[in-house]
Amino acid sequence: MMNKISISQAWSYATSFFAGQGVNHAIALIGVGIFVPLVLQFVLGGGAMMTDPMSFATGGGVAAMGGLMMLTSLVNYILQTGSYFASWRIGLSNGSEPLGSALSFGFIAALPALLLLIVVVVVLVLIGFVVFGGALAPMMMGGQPSAGASGLMLLLMLLFFLFVIWLAARFCCTGPVMADQRTFNILTGLGESWRMTATSQWKIFAYFLLIGVALTVLLMILGMIVGVSMFAGGGTPGVGSIFGIVIGALLLSIPMAYLQVGVPAGIYRALGGRSQADVFA
Repeated sequence: MMNKISISQAWSYATSFFAGQGVNHAIALIGVGIFVPLVLQFVLGGGAMMTDPMSFATGGGVAAMGGLMMLTSLVNYILQTGSYFASWRIGLSNGSEPLGSALSFGFIAALPALLLLIVVVVVLVLIGFVVFGGALAPMMMGGQPSAGASGLMLLLMLLFFLFVIWLAARFCCTGPVMADQRTFNILTGLGESWRMTATSQWKIFAYFLLIGVALTVLLMILGMIVGVSMFAGGGTPGVGSIFGIVIGALLLSIPMAYLQVGVPAGIYRALGGRSQADVFA
């Protein structure tokens, strides 16, 4: 049965989702989803080479870096997304799912999520091309767009951005549905999320806008911190600047991971997800 969402209730469920299984959630989200990808990115993705740019350039690193970075990014996506599914599974099973089993489920569930991401990106790029192509055509031909065209393009960009947030609101329960039902069928998750959010789609939309504003402020603050760390050594990459980047990445990644898991889980529970538990454990 679908419920009309209460934003305060959804947030309460989101913050309580990790209670009782905090260690397992931390291992999945921080250990597997953040720390391991960060190490892989640093070791295999070229991060370590940035401390010695001359050796990196003369050793042919630039040419080899592209393919390795793509592979590293793909592996990191599976690890990160898999950690989200594992965390949802741990919470929605009330801790009855062992950590190893939850992680195995998460890594497999991340594969259809990756395919969905590719499809979504392609579709959004095509929509963006159709929507903005006419406005950008004069600029591509070397001309200057009129004031009216520029205003129209800004309006279209805003509407497109709001459309993406609305889609996120309608499909936000996809992951929790898959984890709760322990299914790898992403179409099941998409369909159930669309059904569950129908009644409260605009409240969830507003909820996401509020979170977006808060995250924008946070990103600005962290951006300044990381920027100061990067230029503390006179603009030359070194141990201090790399350490600052890593700390900045952790300060951003950890709360983002908990938000990306807790918020959809809270919405799912507030909308009457089929999990029979009264509270998360």
